Amino acid sequence: MSPGPLELLALLVATLFIALLVALPLLWLMRGARKRAEFQRQVDNLRDRLEHLERP
Repeated sequence: MSPGPLELLALLVATLFIALLVALPLLWLMRGARKRAEFQRQVDNLRDRLEHLERP
């Protein structure tokens, strides 16, 4: 007994839904990591500039 077109469509929709549930949190985490890296670069840059100002 082979699945009909309706069952195949339901399986495809369920597969895509599960893929989104897995991919979206990963994308969100990667975006957060990029923002943290950019923020860290800005902090390092400001710290370097401050060190140059403190030197006699």
